[in-house]
Parts: sequence; C-alpha cells; structure tokens
Amino acid sequence: MKPLNRYAIGVLIGAMGAVNAMAGQAATRAAASSGRGGKAGTAAATADYQGHGNGPSLTKTQAITGDVNFARGVAVGADQDGIDLSFSHAIAGRLGLAYAGTLNISIGHDGKVSTSYGGVLSEGGKARSVEAAGSASSDRHGGGSAQASATGHTAGGGEVKAYTQSNTIGGPCPVIYRSGPAHRYVAVRSDHWRR
Repeated sequence: MKPLNRYAIGVLIGAMGAVNAMAGQAATRAAASSGRGGKAGTAAATADYQGHGNGPSLTKTQAITGDVNFARGVAVGADQDGIDLSFSHAIAGRLGLAYAGTLNISIGHDGKVSTSYGGVLSEGGKARSVEAAGSASSDRHGGGSAQASATGHTAGGGEVKAYTQSNTIGGPCPVIYRSGPAHRYVAVRSDHWRR
C-alpha cells in the first residue's frame, strides 16, 4: 500500500474515533452457561458508560455461579447529549433452560427516543449457553441509536429461540417558515410530537 493511502486511512480512522468520542454511550453484556454432565457452568457480565462532558453515570455488574448461574450488567449516564441506559442479564441452571435478555434506551436532548430489546432462550440438550448484549447512544447532533444482540447454543440436541427489536420515535419538531404581512418570517411548530 502506498504511504499516502496509509496516511489517509489513518486520518479517517482518527476522525471517526474523535466523532464517536463526542457522544454518550452505555453498553452492557451478560452471558451464562450450564455445565456439561452436572458440572458447574459459567456467568459473566460487563458494563461501560462513556459520556461527553461531566454528567453523572453508574455502571454495575454481578455474576454468580453454582447450581444456578446468573449474570447482570447495568450502565446508565446523562450528559449534554442526552440520557443513555443499557441493562443485560443472563441465567442458566444445571438443568432446565437458559435465558438472556437486554434492554437499551437512549433519550436525546431533542426528545428523540431510541429503544432496543433482545432475548434468547436455549432449552434441551446436555448443555446450554446464552448471551445478550446491547448499547444505547446519543450524540451532540440530536441523533440517538440503540442496538441489541442475542445468541444461544445447545450441545447434544435442543433448541434456541432468539429475538431482537429496535425502534426510534419522536425527534425534533419541524419548523415551517411562512411570510406574513407584519413579519417577514413567522415560525410555526408542528404538533405531531404531542401524540
């Protein structure tokens, strides 16, 4: 690769990182598995919040292993871009089924709300594992997003059912400019956001 191309790619990657640093983001992940042959399984969780400015934030994780393996992570924070929340949890016993889920919500400073949910259920087989992860982010331009993922696995037969969904509602109200006899421009806001 030519040196100029490498330099250009490096500058672009750096610029994308700088843009991402100017946004608040909450992210979590939780995973649990049952042990094979009656052995203990595993549980793990992560939580992270990165904000723009000095707003308040909280991140917390918990993982317990034994007859029932349980993990959960929560990340929430507020900054000048909006409020972001992410919560993920997973549970798997030595017998029975395994479940993991995630819920993510972003509320931008302009009122735009983005949500996502993901869930997975693993049942049957000799061993089961599940993982759910998600993130919610708001940026300084009023945009927000929420992502979710859910995966599962069974060993020795069984069935895995997974579901994810993301939605975005609201946002800035459009401003319509009209000419009037007394004023050169009159701003009129739409009432669609009140529904």
